Amino acid sequence: MKKTLYRTLFFGLAALLFTGCGLDLQKNYDYESSVADPHVNVVAWEYFQDHPDIFSEFTEAIEYTGLKDYYTQTENKYTFLALNNTAMQSYRDNVFPGETSITNCDRETVKNMLLYHIVDGEYSSYGELQVEAMFVLTLLPGERGLMTMSVWKNPWQAAVGKILVNETGSNGKSPQRNAKTSNILPTNGVIHIFEKYCYYQQ
Repeated sequence: MKKTLYRTLFFGLAALLFTGCGLDLQKNYDYESSVADPHVNVVAWEYFQDHPDIFSEFTEAIEYTGLKDYYTQTENKYTFLALNNTAMQSYRDNVFPGETSITNCDRETVKNMLLYHIVDGEYSSYGELQVEAMFVLTLLPGERGLMTMSVWKNPWQAAVGKILVNETGSNGKSPQRNAKTSNILPTNGVIHIFEKYCYYQQ
């Protein structure tokens, strides 16, 4: 009885496979590959203004500290490490516990933090950065401005091509930060977006 049942099922499934359920075979087609264009054709400041749901506190901090000109100018190319609202809230919670607005925080301290997040020159994974961490020059002077940058190129990871700041062990005890989004190209440099703020620790 069982053998008869198995045979019936087997032949029934085979018949379905051979009939192909009445579907036509897929036709050949030409595949045209394309890569998303990372250029945004606006300066960094305009990019941030176009995404207020992500950067509202970041832009508020920039205006509060008088650093807006760095993000609007076009004479020099900078790498902007942009902090989304999650990163800015984390910064306030850690550095200014209890403060609910960045404009209530010490202006000079916030300014120095933002200067650390502007790197002189263009650094992206399109050739300037390598797998090995390299020192870059931030706009924060002195030892507190030390930073390393590298690019994640492990082919088995989804984060291939994303930017790392202060890769573990490359810059004292500075915490490693991984960009959430990398290689956005405004007309005045490069933008990498972070969910955690970066800082140097000896």
